[in-house]
Amino acid sequence: MDTALADPWAAWVGGRERRTLHLPDYRRAAVLVGLTLEPNPRVLLTVRSAELPTHKGQISFPGGSLEAGEDVVAGAQREAEEEVGLDAAQVQVLGTLDDVFTPVGFHVTPVLARLPAEPTLTLSGEVAQILLPSLADLRALPVLRESRRLPDGTLVPLYRYPWQGHDIWGMTARVLHDLLTHGPQL
Repeated sequence: MDTALADPWAAWVGGRERRTLHLPDYRRAAVLVGLTLEPNPRVLLTVRSAELPTHKGQISFPGGSLEAGEDVVAGAQREAEEEVGLDAAQVQVLGTLDDVFTPVGFHVTPVLARLPAEPTLTLSGEVAQILLPSLADLRALPVLRESRRLPDGTLVPLYRYPWQGHDIWGMTARVLHDLLTHGPQL
């Protein structure tokens, strides 16, 4: 059976034109945007440990810098395994989303994937907590919007999702916003 026909998320990611970035001075990174396989999908997020040197306590997708010669899919899967113990055998990669950048110099490619309804996950030293909010719950939130001007003058929208005492913002919120506003409305 064709995955795109069976899964509206696969059809969506496969049927859109992906926006790429060319940022040669930025470090390449990838994140795994894992959606559980159920009628009301949940998205895999982490709360970063307070012990980390950067991004302490922030909400993020599992991910990080690519290793030499590594592609974005392999990097996202490796990082998800390191951070939350997600075995690659549990991951069905659907495709890649629009590239995003961070103000601290990362060029990130989000990898959209399906996970089992109850994925087997374990915390690592990098992760203080695993979050699995449903897309329906996130869509129901009041989205806080603001904008910031880049050094080249481009105005960039910023989003914040306040969910159950957590503040989802930055690159994670930009990727979530794309999913919630342009992805299948199930």
